[in-house]
Amino acid sequence: MNARLNGLMIGAAAVVAVLTIAMRSGPGPAGAGARVPSPMPAATDAPQKAIAPPSRASVSPLASRLDTAAAHAGLAARVERLARTGSPRDAFAAFGLLARCVRAHEFDTHLKSLPMARGLDTLRASYGDGQRWLREACSDLSTSQLDARVALVEKAAVAGVPGAASAWIQQGPFGDKSALDQRPDDPLVTSWVEQAIAWVKSGATHDDIESIVQLGMISLNWELSDLERVKLLVNDATQQDFKDQLQRLARRSTPRALDHGIER
Repeated sequence: MNARLNGLMIGAAAVVAVLTIAMRSGPGPAGAGARVPSPMPAATDAPQKAIAPPSRASVSPLASRLDTAAAHAGLAARVERLARTGSPRDAFAAFGLLARCVRAHEFDTHLKSLPMARGLDTLRASYGDGQRWLREACSDLSTSQLDARVALVEKAAVAGVPGAASAWIQQGPFGDKSALDQRPDDPLVTSWVEQAIAWVKSGATHDDIESIVQLGMISLNWELSDLERVKLLVNDATQQDFKDQLQRLARRSTPRALDHGIER
């Protein structure tokens, strides 16, 4: 997968430039049975994504823990407030908070399924049963809120919020990534794949960076079926997120490892 990304970064610029010019001069994408979105309006400012955690610089460990707890105590209420405004950008911000929780659960399953390898035992010891990390990411979010994330990101994608269309694709069909493997011939999945391809092309013509990258990836893998190309986008995003979360876990585990070393 990393080899594909390296190839993408080398060749995507030329491929996307040609395809973008062609799409801008011709009719918009369409697929039989797919809900092809109307042209995505250009955005005037960057979308608000998940709110960053409070800075831990120059604060004691106790103060840092208290600040983090306070920041996440009302996560469900924050999501509700954002969702109620009716703003597509706020919908995307609410989605970001919900998606962070979903990714944390996916990472929890992934980490616990990895075979034991050198250096991984330290990370697993720091991670423990994962409940502390899941509480930090999910707080008081409900299952119904997590299920609503797809509708929120779809609302943002239809409105042309930058990054929303690619985020919608990365959730998989109706929020179920496994459907691409388990139900590839399902008409609903087929329609979803057609919609995903249409949104990649539409976003690329409106200078959505994430969509441009996705367009480059599916163009460089033109020999694959639409299903396989979209699956490539979903799997690549998932694997990259696992890598990012492992790196964050390693950075946060280092002080603990040093403390254990001092104690010994």
